[in-house]
Amino acid sequence: MLLLFLLFEGLCCPRENTAAPQALQSYRPAAEDPLSFRMLQISSFANHSWAHSEGSGWLGDLQTHGWDTVTGTIRFLKPWSHGNFSKQELKNLQSLFQLYFNGFVRIVQASAGPFQLEYPFEIQILAGCRMNAPQIFLNMAYQGSDFLSFQGISWEPSPGAGIQAQNVCKVLNRYLDIKEILQSLLGHTCPRFLAGLMEAGESELKRKVKPEAWLSRGPSPGPGRLQLVCHVSGFYPKPVWVMWMRGGYSIFLILICLIVIVNLVILVVVHSRLKKQSPVFPMGANTQDTNNSRHHFCLAQVSWIKNRFLKWKTRLNQLS
Repeated sequence: MLLLFLLFEGLCCPRENTAAPQALQSYRPAAEDPLSFRMLQISSFANHSWAHSEGSGWLGDLQTHGWDTVTGTIRFLKPWSHGNFSKQELKNLQSLFQLYFNGFVRIVQASAGPFQLEYPFEIQILAGCRMNAPQIFLNMAYQGSDFLSFQGISWEPSPGAGIQAQNVCKVLNRYLDIKEILQSLLGHTCPRFLAGLMEAGESELKRKVKPEAWLSRGPSPGPGRLQLVCHVSGFYPKPVWVMWMRGGYSIFLILICLIVIVNLVILVVVHSRLKKQSPVFPMGANTQDTNNSRHHFCLAQVSWIKNRFLKWKTRLNQLS
């Protein structure tokens, strides 16, 4: 445990660094979509002597880090995955995770009996920090269900987790040093690392890539029927809007556009004819008669346009 505190002293408080808080503030996203850095752990326990753990790091929905279980080292999946941490800080962080993964497996195997954990079982842990309050989070799931969480000052069982989660929380809450380590790691180190990642990966995080879509044939739902599967991939960022269009609706939209264009042309032609065919009345002629003549001519043209439009509409209804 002393070694863990020495590692955290070098990792969390290497020097006074005023650049990180400024970077954290300058890249603050919208309140409705706070960006977070998440560390995901999945540990599978087959029996009292065999276990396997996997770890990964995620900036939002983008995986930036992995954990090599063979060498016990961090895998940096992006050129900017180091953020703005120094080599020594990253080395300390890697040593910490090595101790953690080894110690976690041993502690769980030793506690499986007292806490009545039945083999085989799986534990999932999600921990990290956000860019707005509540800033830190740590949640643990057992066999795919919420088990407990770290609320900043204490461990709390998840609703409906049962007596097992309550007993585990009682034991964990006795260790004040573990709470201090988590508060330092999640409340100080993680926000600094998140700010550095966003600064180093700014160009990639702000990029936009259009989606690519294609169709493939799926399993037939029945005789004489065909199932099509739409695939959409390659887009960034995550939100994408996809719409299916069935039957003659695509032709319908094209025809609607053509109708609008044709009617505009007709209106231009009618307007030009009106100018050419308008009689020239001598001075002193009745202005009211002139306006009435033009009005009747326009009504005739409008009636002709309406009849043409109704014919087009009837044909389009037959297509759809």
